Amino acid sequence: MFHLVPYLHFNGEAEEVLNYYKDAFDGEIVSINRYGDSPMQVNEDWKNKIIHARVKFGDNIIMISDSHNGQLANKEGNIQLSVEVDDEKMMEQAFNKLAEGGKVTLPLAKQFWGATFGMLQDKFGVNWMFNHEEKKNE
Repeated sequence: MFHLVPYLHFNGEAEEVLNYYKDAFDGEIVSINRYGDSPMQVNEDWKNKIIHARVKFGDNIIMISDSHNGQLANKEGNIQLSVEVDDEKMMEQAFNKLAEGGKVTLPLAKQFWGATFGMLQDKFGVNWMFNHEEKKNE
């Protein structure tokens, strides 16, 4: 069995991102490891930065770290994190939290395929898609 787990890299703001996603998805931080705790040589100002962390919400995990000292994480790309949500109200809450300080590229709205769908880029440059499938009457 495989589980796909996104791993996001940042330029010194990983702890802020970790807490931001924890709050947006009502999740929990399950681990945080800092550069200063590793055997790696790092500058003094980088020792408290995150080398590896995990935030869990539901059955999902996102891994987060700060890029190695001196290496910039690229915030441009073709990756979007797609979130399937069973509860439309929960989706709206998470979408709105992530939209704060970010940019909504497609507002949440009913779509022709029978779902409520929306897209945004959060304030950290991460692209998100939210989808809530409408229940079909059988």
